[in-house]
Amino acid sequence: MPHQNVNLHSLLLQLANIVRELCQRGIDKHRPLKHLNLEVVVADLLREHYLEPDFEQQLGACINAMSQDDAIGQILVFERMSGTLQMRHIAALDLMDTDIERFEMVVFDGGNTGGDSWKHVFFPGQRGHCFVSEA
Repeated sequence: MPHQNVNLHSLLLQLANIVRELCQRGIDKHRPLKHLNLEVVVADLLREHYLEPDFEQQLGACINAMSQDDAIGQILVFERMSGTLQMRHIAALDLMDTDIERFEMVVFDGGNTGGDSWKHVFFPGQRGHCFVSEA
């Protein structure tokens, strides 16, 4: 089932049914329910519907795009320091050599000299991202 044909509502219903079935069956009676690994359940459900996270692939593509000769734009990173969210510019090559998990958000404000313009926002802690084309 392709990504675009699956709606969030049906995925959430399927997840709820899986969790309910696990609870009712008591698959592992020696482990309390609080130790149920929902991350694995969610990852399996996403994989079943061809929605595997592509965080690393998309991050690499953005770094590659920003490293091209005709690339324009900037990369901004947001990190919390002493309780305050700080923003700063970072070079693409420097980002590759940095533990991205330390950032709360990474924003690629990119484009090229041909007129393309786009933004890609990454949330490393959640392994989530969002792409917006402005072309």
